[in-house]
Amino acid sequence: MRIEACFDSHVHWAATGEFAAKLRLESLSSPALVEQLQIEKHHQRGEWLTGFGWDENKWSEKPHRRFLDQKFGAQPVAFSRCDAHALWVNTEALQRAGLWTQSSDKATDGRIERDAEGWPTGVLVDRAAEPVEKLIPKPQAFDLRRHLLKATQVLNEAGYTHIRDMTCDEAQWHEAVKLDESGLLTLAVEEYFWLPETAGLSATLELALRARSTQTANLRVKGLKMFLDGALGSEGAWLSRCYHGSQRSGLQLWDKAALSEAIARCWENGLEPAVHAIGDEAAAFLVDCALALKTSGREGRLHIEHAELLRPETINKMRELNIECHMQPGHWLSDQVWLKDKIGGLVDCAFPWRRLQEADISFDFGSDAPIEPPGLARVFKALEASAESGIPRLLGLPATYMSHRDLSWAPNSFTLLAEKSPRQVVFRGEHIL
Repeated sequence: MRIEACFDSHVHWAATGEFAAKLRLESLSSPALVEQLQIEKHHQRGEWLTGFGWDENKWSEKPHRRFLDQKFGAQPVAFSRCDAHALWVNTEALQRAGLWTQSSDKATDGRIERDAEGWPTGVLVDRAAEPVEKLIPKPQAFDLRRHLLKATQVLNEAGYTHIRDMTCDEAQWHEAVKLDESGLLTLAVEEYFWLPETAGLSATLELALRARSTQTANLRVKGLKMFLDGALGSEGAWLSRCYHGSQRSGLQLWDKAALSEAIARCWENGLEPAVHAIGDEAAAFLVDCALALKTSGREGRLHIEHAELLRPETINKMRELNIECHMQPGHWLSDQVWLKDKIGGLVDCAFPWRRLQEADISFDFGSDAPIEPPGLARVFKALEASAESGIPRLLGLPATYMSHRDLSWAPNSFTLLAEKSPRQVVFRGEHIL
């Protein structure tokens, strides 16, 4: 099988390279096993020890700061959950970030997990983690360049010649331009600049427009990226009902006025808004915002990132809009173990690629690397296995949703598959695998 312009429609480019070198925590079967972790110098960012990949759904005991305190003492520790929507930190990190209080959560649009006495357990969900994240030194230019190069290698080896990157910032843009101008970039990259909150809207728009004026052959500026909710695994995805056994239904990270303004201003500046919306209520809220904008005479291309849960009435409304969904079949492989236990009957709305096909709504497949491993074989496996478990089967060839729509961009770029894995990858006529 040959796939022209083989496309991963949702990745975090720099993070894919960075996380390849981070302390990996996927194999932890208990929070107590942090005691056995082997720490190396490159796992640190300044004073901070960083890691990625823990998943409490695999544990019989919940993560708690005491496990980290016993192992690392006064060194600040910040371990990112496997969905990157929660941090597990120690007491030192909480104290440095001003979060070591017994009071209730402030208006963070996130969640601080607390024990029976009201003290933080060390688990910070979504925006509650921001005070800690701001203290961790950012990568230097050399490190960022190294991360982008490593990620390029990883993604090429996974079979991709084209990617859509969802977390660009000014420093990354400058390093990416240097890579392309030096001839080291073997990916065609669509860039979306991350907009974490409404206060940064004007500055982020100006940054994207400046970057667009310096585009290169393999780099295109497409739009802005926003997070409307969190993730299902950490129970931050915004649902229309409470998570099983809980009194919470997830997080709403933007209000209607702010989100509508950000979307409209993207369109006014010729940019495309891309909104992370995993939960069914988040997607419904986003679609209603876009419909209200259309009624007022403002419309344009809108991207829904993940779209893991879509109610039938939401899909029906989407037909009135210029929408494209970006879905990651690999998430089914990770989420299937606990999905129904967490969301109950909403599982009938999960991974709705067949329903989008039937409604004639555009979508593309991707990986969400480094949250999930990138790779074509994983996409094929997830589509087949999910259909066998009751997810409505995709019609036609999956490769239809794995090819960039603009085949003239980076011409003579393709991937040859053998047994659904890349055997040969060619970028602009050059064999890179």
